Amino acid sequence: MTCLKNRFTELYLCSSALLIMGLFEIIWNHTKANTTDGLVSGVSILLVGVGLIAFAITSHVKYKANRKQMDREMSKEYDERDDIIDGKASLFTMRIIMLVTLLMMFLSNWLAIPTNTALFVIIVLCACTNFLAKKYYNHVL
Repeated sequence: MTCLKNRFTELYLCSSALLIMGLFEIIWNHTKANTTDGLVSGVSILLVGVGLIAFAITSHVKYKANRKQMDREMSKEYDERDDIIDGKASLFTMRIIMLVTLLMMFLSNWLAIPTNTALFVIIVLCACTNFLAKKYYNHVL
């Protein structure tokens, strides 16, 4: 269950960052004459931060109340299941990366493909494929 503990830390850090960004936006943009754009954007960022910190606190309280029961239920079966899902998703992603690399090599004979563009396409395709493969295997298994 260290995954959930890290999630709460990330939620607290993200909400704190949004609160600080909203405050800075309000403080630095309140002196602009004839516009309220800075104030409105600062207040909206501040409200999102407040909502996120409220969500983080309630989730953390619920988790602490049900922690022992959740730990017992999820400890064994999900560890093995997550390893299987990660392995299958990684294998599928590697196959897609090899195919895309071969396709790029084939197309580069006739088209001038910049290196940055080719690498960006491979990285984006890898991220999307890995995400979709994990979702698929999570649903199937």
